[in-house]
Amino acid sequence: MTDWLLREGERLDDLVRDGMRIIQREDEFCFSIDSVLLAHYTVIRKQDIIADLGTGTGVIPLLLTSREAVNITAFEINPVMADIARRNVEGNHRGELIHVIEGDYRNAPLTFGSGAFSSLVVNPPYREAGSGRMSPIRGVASASYELDASLEDVFKVASKILKYGGRITMVHRADRLADLITYGRAYRMEVKRMRFVYARKGHTAVRILMEFRYGGHPEAQVDPPLLLHKSDGTYTDEVLCMFGKDRQ
Repeated sequence: MTDWLLREGERLDDLVRDGMRIIQREDEFCFSIDSVLLAHYTVIRKQDIIADLGTGTGVIPLLLTSREAVNITAFEINPVMADIARRNVEGNHRGELIHVIEGDYRNAPLTFGSGAFSSLVVNPPYREAGSGRMSPIRGVASASYELDASLEDVFKVASKILKYGGRITMVHRADRLADLITYGRAYRMEVKRMRFVYARKGHTAVRILMEFRYGGHPEAQVDPPLLLHKSDGTYTDEVLCMFGKDRQ
């Protein structure tokens, strides 16, 4: 049995998948269902060398290992979150599969060189700096707003560390679709798959899942819509399966 090291203000939550658990703290950004959606939308191939740009608690790499990913580098600029991510990796015995790096992923090209990864996963800050109501808590604000890195930075870095033909899979706000396509094309990233996410039937899309290919041709597959909730507010069967729960 693992002895989890918890610091002041931290809690240990159940991640459900593979019996994993995860340390989180309320004064930093806690993962949401978006991370779960992204981890399950990402295609895992046997020889993939994966990078998570802005890993937070490390939740996405952990979930990817439950889908047989075996080589993941997780970048995190916030030292508090990087420490939590490392302890989550160790606590769940994933140290041989996930390597957490504390630092700015925009420096990754200098460390890893060109074409080091075949797959990137990103759950980036959704809002541009100066828009909306920003949290006074720095860790929460930087995870929600483009304070440390912009959406364009994501594609710029991807164009340097992703091998030609490699994939970048992302979850973002549906209303930023035009920005996503525009920035992607500026760095030779073409959308190959996309799936709109809706809170429930009859509502407008709140999120979009997208897979880009570096050097891909401009032809995209639009997947069936993903509904999060039934009319009674409970999760749909598809979402419950992502959490590793049996159908209710």
